[in-house]
Amino acid sequence: MLGDLIAALERPEVVADVLSTLHPEHAAKVAERAEQASMSVGDFSAGAVRAFLDEADDDLWFQLLTLIRKSEDPGLSAVQTILRWVVTA
Repeated sequence: MLGDLIAALERPEVVADVLSTLHPEHAAKVAERAEQASMSVGDFSAGAVRAFLDEADDDLWFQLLTLIRKSEDPGLSAVQTILRWVVTA
């Protein structure tokens, strides 16, 4: 589920759907960070989520799992949370 969503983030319509679920300020920051990195928003978003999956410590994983455990759409909630963390860190 999460893996499928991460892979799909490289498709413009999927990343647009995900970004539309974020607070507009966070979505704008994702786009800004992508532009600064000379990447598409989809590539940046997918890369940010993959980097989190590869590098997050146990504390961040615990926080993420706590948030998504109660969610009706855990994959989307995970991606939303990770992208919010990326642009506010």
